[in-house]
This record gives sequence, structure tokens and C-alpha cells, in this order.
Amino acid sequence: MENEEAIENLLATADILKKHIENLSVQIAYLRDQIEEHTRARETLEGYMKMQENEILVNIGADTYLYLNKSDKKRAMIPLGSGIIVESSIERAIDMLKSRLKDMQDLYTKLLQESEKAQGQYIAIERKVEEIYNRYQGKANVQNP
Repeated sequence: MENEEAIENLLATADILKKHIENLSVQIAYLRDQIEEHTRARETLEGYMKMQENEILVNIGADTYLYLNKSDKKRAMIPLGSGIIVESSIERAIDMLKSRLKDMQDLYTKLLQESEKAQGQYIAIERKVEEIYNRYQGKANVQNP
């Protein structure tokens, strides 16, 4: 009886861990996408600052491009959050993106570590359930020869 209860408790814990791991996987994937997007934005701004040509080709989506003239105005629009976008110098926009990237990369590392820890706990629970089950089966076979 106590073996069954122990197995049920372990399986309930394993189920919670499995859902936690799945949730972490979703967060990690979203964060990875955000890191890639912010990296592209930073690289684009840095490339713009280094450009020598006056005309640039800009992808507007669906493999469609526009030729645009480089402006003397060295300003960019960058979101602050909650739908608020401000104009700032390109250098400041790059610094803001770098700061956000560092924060996202730190969180990404933390989430990966948490996921690995949860996966280790899940595996340990699976082994414990198997061990209890095998012990329980062994006792049942001895009592019913």
C-alpha cells in the first residue's frame, strides 16, 4: 500500500516537473527569437553608421526591397516599452539594444540552467519510481510463488 502511495506521489511530482519543463521550453524559444531580433536590429544600426554609400536597399518583407537615401539625420526610433517609442541617437539606440541583449542573454542562461535542473529531477523521479515498482514486483512474486 505505501509503495503505491509513494509511486502516485512521485508520478504527480513528475507530471508537475514535465509541465514546468514544457513551459520553460516555450519561454526559452521565445527568448531565443527575441535575442535574434534584437541582434539583427543592433547589427543593422551598426552597419548603417559605417555605410559609405548614400543609397541603401531596405527589405520591407516578402522579398520586396526599396531604395532609400541615407539621411544626414543620425536618429532612430526605439521602443521603451508599453507601446512607447522615442527618438534617440543611433549610438544611444545601439547602447539600449546591447543592454537589452545582455539582460535577455542572462535570462536565457538562467532558464536553460533551470530547465536542465528540472530535467535532472524528472529523470531521478523516473528512476525512483522504477526502483520502487521493481521492489514491489519482487515482493509480489515471492509472496505468490
